[in-house]
Amino acid sequence: MFRKSIRFTLIFFALTISWQLIAHQEVKWNEVLGICLLMFLFDLFYKWTEVPYQWNKEKTINKK
Repeated sequence: MFRKSIRFTLIFFALTISWQLIAHQEVKWNEVLGICLLMFLFDLFYKWTEVPYQWNKEKTINKK
């Protein structure tokens, strides 16, 4: 769960920095790091909330 969240964030980070260097010749580090941090936390939270759903889903399948 953690590795998938960090992988997506690092890919976005690298692409955003590359784009800013190519298009604007400067990088806005505060914005990029802030957005990446929020993306990482949101993705981690989203994946964390799906775990209980999967457990509950498995319990209902086993009862049948």
